[in-house]
Amino acid sequence: MIRRFSAFLLLAGFAAVVVMAGCSVDTELNGTPIPNNRPDTRVTGQPPTLLEAGYVVEFNWTGSDVDGLVKGFQWKISDNGTDGISPRDTMTIDPLTGAELNPWFYTEATDSVFYVLADQADFPGDPQDGTGRSFRTHTLWIRAVDDDGAIDPTPAQISFTSTTLVPKAYARFPFVDVTAVFVPTSVNLGYEGVDPDYDLRVPSKVRFLLMPAYTEDGFEITTRSRYNNHYDELIDFEDPDWTPWVQYQVSEEDRKITYKDRPEGEIYLFAVQVQDTAGAVSVGRGYGVEVFNMQIDDTGARFAPSATVAEIFLGVTEGTYKESEIAAGQPLNFSWTGDAEAYNGTVVSFRHGWDVADMDDPNDPGWSVPPGLSEQNRFAAERTFEEGDHTFCLRIEDDSNNVKNFVWKIKIIPFVNRQFQSELLLVDQTVDDQTGAWQGLGGSPAYDSEDYRNAYWRFLEGEGGVSGFNWEEDRKNHTDLLRYSELVWYKACLIYARFHSSQLILDQFRPRNNVDKYVWMAPYQEKGGNLFMVGSRSMDSFIEPLNNYMVPIIFDTSEETYTISGETFIVGFSTKTKPDGTEVDRGPLLYPYATAGITALDWAVPLNKYIYGSRNPGATERKSPCAGLKGLLLDQDFKANHGLGVGAIADTIMTDRLIDWRDTFSADSDSLDRPFDFGADEFVDYNVTSRNTTIDLQQCEGNLFTGMCVEPMFRGLARFDWIRERRFAEMNYDWPESTYSTPRLDEICGSKALKSYVMPDGSIKSRGSAQSHGRTFGYLSYKTVADKPGNKPDVYWGFDPYRFNAEETQKAILWVLGEFGLLLNQ
Repeated sequence: MIRRFSAFLLLAGFAAVVVMAGCSVDTELNGTPIPNNRPDTRVTGQPPTLLEAGYVVEFNWTGSDVDGLVKGFQWKISDNGTDGISPRDTMTIDPLTGAELNPWFYTEATDSVFYVLADQADFPGDPQDGTGRSFRTHTLWIRAVDDDGAIDPTPAQISFTSTTLVPKAYARFPFVDVTAVFVPTSVNLGYEGVDPDYDLRVPSKVRFLLMPAYTEDGFEITTRSRYNNHYDELIDFEDPDWTPWVQYQVSEEDRKITYKDRPEGEIYLFAVQVQDTAGAVSVGRGYGVEVFNMQIDDTGARFAPSATVAEIFLGVTEGTYKESEIAAGQPLNFSWTGDAEAYNGTVVSFRHGWDVADMDDPNDPGWSVPPGLSEQNRFAAERTFEEGDHTFCLRIEDDSNNVKNFVWKIKIIPFVNRQFQSELLLVDQTVDDQTGAWQGLGGSPAYDSEDYRNAYWRFLEGEGGVSGFNWEEDRKNHTDLLRYSELVWYKACLIYARFHSSQLILDQFRPRNNVDKYVWMAPYQEKGGNLFMVGSRSMDSFIEPLNNYMVPIIFDTSEETYTISGETFIVGFSTKTKPDGTEVDRGPLLYPYATAGITALDWAVPLNKYIYGSRNPGATERKSPCAGLKGLLLDQDFKANHGLGVGAIADTIMTDRLIDWRDTFSADSDSLDRPFDFGADEFVDYNVTSRNTTIDLQQCEGNLFTGMCVEPMFRGLARFDWIRERRFAEMNYDWPESTYSTPRLDEICGSKALKSYVMPDGSIKSRGSAQSHGRTFGYLSYKTVADKPGNKPDVYWGFDPYRFNAEETQKAILWVLGEFGLLLNQ
């Protein structure tokens, strides 16, 4: 201590001489000069303990001057060795060389936070296993400077020991083992470090060592046990082959060290060492921890980038090969991802094309784009094919020249020439579990059964039916899977359907989790043949089965949801992102809009949906005794447009008497409040609610009559209107008020079931007709006429034809099939 103190006095004395030489003397008065008193300095605040003060320390100090003012302070901190403060620690200037050793720093502050080192090697108590703490002693000197420039000759001095938790280093690869891990010839190695007592918990610096994994006597190091027997001779922190210390990268993506073009079969040890802010370094050399053992493999069989390839409707696949059958004209939109993370590689290029003959030939004409990582390298432009087999090819290359070649073979099912097609395919898509069943007379079994429906459709076979139609060969039951490759062999397809969660055929087309399915009915309708779809809730089969729709469902609106009292309902279909990144409205892409040509969809009684603006279930707001269909009214414009003669199709077709037996027995009575089982029939392109959204009907040039895509064929005769006309025929023009109070009418019909009606005398009855009355429940669609072989519109009926008079509906069905150009057995 005497040696350190004397050296400091020598330094302080030198400073005093310099200061005194600069003192001024008052020559004007010729008096005796008064020497300037030197200021004094004291440390007033320090860490709670000086023996283990941490490496972030805070000190406070103050100064005083008896004959002036303290204007600032000078300070310095020494990094002491294990023997305490040495003379050299205190020197500002090296007396031999004149070099600046430990300069003073000026400040006007009276406190400061200092970051100091805690990195003294061989400090007493340092851990030898890379755990615990690291230490170093330091001394702070602080001296005041007064307003005349005089400096305190006896600086305040305080010594303390800084300490820090030793950081930990990790050599990283996607996996480690108890033996050497095979890696590619160009390998990316990672690292990680932890500084447990630093706020960010990361070290400040890192360095690396790559060395051949052989013992001094030439044995290979490929196992943990052999390494543990020789690590002292292998990993030496004084080895000159360690890289210089570099800044530790916080982002994992930036913590990669690349070693390129390593010889096949060579074995290496990769070691990592980190340093924290206090200068402490990791000292561990653990196998699979700080040290990674690897062997170079040049076969290429172990390493190839992964590929995940997706097509919007064909699904997602991994691996190297897949096959699919698609419809002629079906759009193909491929996108993909790939990575080499399994071996810490980096993908450097994607390249794709069609029908590439040699995927290893960069000049093959099948490639669509040059290799790269741009947006055009991550998805393929939409393609369609009319026939033949085609192959989508994808090549992925990593930074080690490893390659993944992926092939998706596409078989195109072509359209069949009309002269080779059969006449009609009949498809049953009504699941036989009594859904929407019709109660039979006296509690007998429901009429809505498979036997009843099948018996109804038997008229298509044999005399008076469709030429060549065979019930066993040309009909698909709801338990049979229909494939597109079968459908194209028919001129027309007649589907009788009702929405059901277990539908087998139409379920292929139903969106789920906001993901659309490809509807291969569309290309068939466009270029293959005609579709005739009938059945209550049949169009509902093409909509995602959610329980919070509000009707009417409008497909081309940009609206998405509607919220009432915190509850959210669906009123639109939002948007979707195409593979090229384009954001488009989703509704117009869905089958009802895109292929059937409708804009809006609603039901006489929305059984599992809500009426716009109400939180009450739709079936309680529009009830079947009033809104349900009692009959079908042939649209008179349709009749004129198609030149229908007398009796070709009945102007009015009523419900079947055996099915609708309740009204048969009470036809002459006021039966509004009697049960009526039929409410699931669907109508299109009309808003009967308070929804303030315009329904813009789609236009189709193929419709020479109106120019619209949809031509109404049947309109609905609501049960309420049927009863009203019977009462009016009895001259009871006060009905329904003459029979039912307003509360009772709401109870029977629902508060949103009725609309105004113009009386014969021109007056308006505010609740004189059902909202469903007169709406379009059956229609022709011209959306796909342009390229269709027969150039005839498709037909959709949103009701079950077998629920109405069988003779009349069968006559209408045969008219439709005749319009399709089918041969009938007349």
